[in-house]
Amino acid sequence: MSDAFAHLVINMEELICSIEFEKDDDAYVAKLRTEMGGLREYTGVTFEEVLNLVMIELQEEFS
Repeated sequence: MSDAFAHLVINMEELICSIEFEKDDDAYVAKLRTEMGGLREYTGVTFEEVLNLVMIELQEEFS
């Protein structure tokens, strides 16, 4: 890969979302931030539950 092409690819990078996962004593929390939707929080008993909620939200927003 040429240096010019590598530089072009790097400059095309764009942050489309930010996701943070936290574990409290009895729940998992996901904080999802997008430019269009702003900051949203999802809470669930299992990590899989919270991850599924985040995936559904991202599919709806970006499809």
